[in-house]
Amino acid sequence: MKKTGFLLFTFCWIPLFMLAQEGKKTVVALPVSVSPKIDGILDEEAWSKAPVAGEFIQRKPFNGKPTAFRTEVRFLYDNSGLYVGAIMYDPSPDSILTQLGLRDSQGLNSDYFMLMLSPFNDGINAFCFMVYASDVQVDFKIPGGSSYVEGDMSWDAVWLSKARKNDQGWVVEMKIPYSAIRFPKTTVQHWGINCQRDIRRYREAGSWNFVDSKIDGYVNQGGMLEGIQYIRPPLRLSLSPYVSGYMQKNPDDPQWQFTYNYGADLKYGINESFTLDMTLIPDFGQVPSDDKIYNFSPFEIQYNEKRQFFTEGTELFNKTGIFYSRRIGGQPKGMNTVSDSLFDREKVLENPTQTRLLNATKISGRTSHGLGIGIFNAISGNTWAKVQDTITGNVRRILTQGFTNYNMIVLDQALKNNSYFDFLNTNYHMNDNGYTANVTGIAFKIANKNYTYAFIGDAFISQKYYTHSSSDLGYHYNLAFGKLKGNFLFTFNQLLETDRYDPNDMGFNDRNNKFINVLVLNYNLYEPFGKFLDATNRLQFAYNCLYDEFKYSSFVISGESNVTSRKHLTIGGTYSLIPVLSRDYYEPRVKGFMYIQPAEYQFTPWISTDYRKKLAIDILLGGYIASRYKSCGFSISLRPRYRVSDRLIIQYSVDYEHIFNNVGYVIDSLDVNQNAVILFGRRDLRTITNVVSANFMFSSRMSLDFRLRHYWVTAPYYSFFRLRSDGSLYPVVYTKDHDLNYNLMNIELTYTWNFAPGSQLSLVWKNAVNTVTNFIENDFLNNFNSTFGSLASNSFSIRVLYFLDAIYLKRKKG
Repeated sequence: MKKTGFLLFTFCWIPLFMLAQEGKKTVVALPVSVSPKIDGILDEEAWSKAPVAGEFIQRKPFNGKPTAFRTEVRFLYDNSGLYVGAIMYDPSPDSILTQLGLRDSQGLNSDYFMLMLSPFNDGINAFCFMVYASDVQVDFKIPGGSSYVEGDMSWDAVWLSKARKNDQGWVVEMKIPYSAIRFPKTTVQHWGINCQRDIRRYREAGSWNFVDSKIDGYVNQGGMLEGIQYIRPPLRLSLSPYVSGYMQKNPDDPQWQFTYNYGADLKYGINESFTLDMTLIPDFGQVPSDDKIYNFSPFEIQYNEKRQFFTEGTELFNKTGIFYSRRIGGQPKGMNTVSDSLFDREKVLENPTQTRLLNATKISGRTSHGLGIGIFNAISGNTWAKVQDTITGNVRRILTQGFTNYNMIVLDQALKNNSYFDFLNTNYHMNDNGYTANVTGIAFKIANKNYTYAFIGDAFISQKYYTHSSSDLGYHYNLAFGKLKGNFLFTFNQLLETDRYDPNDMGFNDRNNKFINVLVLNYNLYEPFGKFLDATNRLQFAYNCLYDEFKYSSFVISGESNVTSRKHLTIGGTYSLIPVLSRDYYEPRVKGFMYIQPAEYQFTPWISTDYRKKLAIDILLGGYIASRYKSCGFSISLRPRYRVSDRLIIQYSVDYEHIFNNVGYVIDSLDVNQNAVILFGRRDLRTITNVVSANFMFSSRMSLDFRLRHYWVTAPYYSFFRLRSDGSLYPVVYTKDHDLNYNLMNIELTYTWNFAPGSQLSLVWKNAVNTVTNFIENDFLNNFNSTFGSLASNSFSIRVLYFLDAIYLKRKKG
C-alpha cells in the first residue's frame, strides 16, 4: 500500500452535510504533502481519512428521488492541484456500459462521472471535468448561467484521470491542476461544486447536491467545497509548439504543392485568476470542413467556429452577437472585386479566400470580487491576389485586404442571485484606408432573490468611419422579462435595430432595420406521469416590423412539443404558422421594395429511439403548404446509427426536401429610365444530403475517423415574374437560363493519437468537389457518379503538437 502524509493545519470541523446555504451541501477537502498516484486505485491512506460526499439524488428520470446505487466522492489537495476520488458502486459490474471514444466525445453509450467546479461561487460560471467508465476524458465550461448541456465543449485543459472497473463497480481518480482553472486570490477558498453520476443502462443521472429540474440553471444549484486554504500555486507557463506539412493539389493546377508550417501556442498564468493565451503563426489546415449549403436567401449564412484557439476560453467574448470569431482571418474584403480590377488580357492566378493571420492573443480571468475581464487582439497582414497578362506573362498583385487589427474588451461583473452586468467593446481597424468600425454596449441579467423571475437585455451602438469622412451610427437593444422556475414558464422579448446598426466587421447580424416582439410560453412536466418520463411544450408568438416607420412585416406562430416514454422512446414535433400575408422587405434585394409573401403552414413530427441499443434511428417528417402559386412541399430525414462494438460505430443520415412551386428572387437590373427591374421565378427546390461517418477507436487516446458528405440541390425554373412596387408579381417573358444543379462533396479521413496530455499527432486526408451547372440531372446515381468523377482538390497533411509545461521541465532539470 502506498504511504502519504498530511500537512498539519488547524480548522474548525465542518459537519459533512451542514447546509452552508439554504439547500446546499458542504464537503471538506483535506491537504496532503505527497501527491496520490492517479491510477484509479484509491489505496493511499489520505483517501480513507477524507470526508465523503454521498447520498446522491436523481436529476433524471425521477427528479428528487435517491439514486439506484451508492456513490462516494472524496477530495484532497496540495499546492499543485485538487485530487478527486470517486467510487461508483454497482452490484453488476459486468453490466456497466463502456463505449470508447476520443477525448471530448459526447453521448457515448457509457457510464460517466462528472465534477463541476465554480471557484468564484458566483452561480453562473463553472469548469466541468467528466470521465467515462471507458476512461475517456471530457472537459467543458458552463458560461453565463447556462445549463450544463449548453456548455462550451471547445474548452480544453490539461488534467489527469484514470477510470477502472473492479468487483464493486468502478472508480475514477482525478488530478485537476490549478493551471487548468481560475480561482480567487484569497487565503481561504470557498468553491461551488457538484458531482454527477450517470448510470447509462438505466438512463439515470444523479447529483450530489440536488438539481431541481423546475429551476433554471445548473451551476446555481451546486454545493460547497471547503477546506482549501494557504495554497501556493506554482508557475503556470506552458508552450505548445507545432510543426505541420502539407501535400495538396487543386483542380486548376495538376501539380502537387508541398508546404510546411510551424508555430506555437503560449499559455501564461499571470496570477491565480488571469491567464494570457497567444497563438503565433497559427495553422488551421486540418480544421474540419464546413457543411456548406447553397444560399438562396438574401442573408449571410453563419457557420460554426472550428479553430481551436478561437473556440477555447472565449466564453466572455461570445455572450452577445458582436463577436463572430470567423471574421478574424476570414474572407478578404476585396476578394470579390478582383475581377473588376482586371485589365484586358489579364487573368487571376491567385485570390486567397482567407486573410493571412499573423497572431492572436487573449487575456481573461476573474477577480476575487467577481469581475471578469477579457481582452482579445488579433493581427492579420496584407493579403494579395495575383493576376497575369496572358500575352506578356507579366504578373502583378492586387491588395484584397490590408493590415488589419481586431480588438475586443469585456468587463463582466457577477452579481447576487446569479445575475451579471457586462460592458463590451469591439474595434476593427484597417490602416491602409483609415477605416474603423466600433461597437460598444452593455449586457445584463437581473434576477430576484428566489431566482423565479429575471430581466435580461443588452444595448449596443455601432460606429463606422473613414479618415476625412463622417461616421455612420446605428443602435440596437434587446430586452426580455421572464419566469425561470416552475412547470409554467414565460418570456416576453423586444428587439430593436436601426437600419444603420452594423456589427458585422467583428460580429454577426444577418439583418438590421427590425423591430420584433416575441412572447414565449412553456409548460414542462419534469416528473414521470403514466407511461412517460417527461414532456416539454413551447408556444411562441412573434410580431415583426421594420424599424423604418415600424412597417408591418409578419406575424408568426410557432412551437414544439416532445415527450419521452419510460422505454426511452422520444416523440415530438415542431410547427410554424404564418396565418396572414406578410411583407418581405429583404427578398427583393433592392431598397424600397417589398414582396407580399403568402400565408404558410409547416409541421415537422419526429421520433428518436433508444441510443442504448446497438441500432438506433431518428426519423423526421415535414410538410409545407402556402396559400398561393400552389406552393407546397415535404421533407424526410432518416438517421440510423449502428454500434458494432464499443470500439466501432457507423452512422448514416439522409435528408430529402422537395418544395414545389417555390417563388423567389432571380435577378435585378435597371431599365432605360434607371428604374429597378426585379425578377422573381417559380421553381422546384429539391435538396438531398447524404452523410456517412464511421469511428474506430484503437484506444481511448487513438482513433480513425471517416466522413463523407454529399450535398445536392436542383432548381429548375418554370416561369418568371416582375415585382411591382406594391409587392405583387405579374408574369413576364424571360429567356435566360437560371436552372441550377449544384453539388458539393467532402471526404475526410483522420487519424488522431493523443500520445501525451495536451500533445497530439494527427494525419488528415481531405478531398473536396464543387460543381455548378444549368443542366438538371434527375437521376441520383448519374449525378453522384458525375460529381465523384469531377476534378477535386486533395490534401494530405501531418501535424505534431507537443505540450511543454514549465513545472515539468523544471523538475526534470532538477
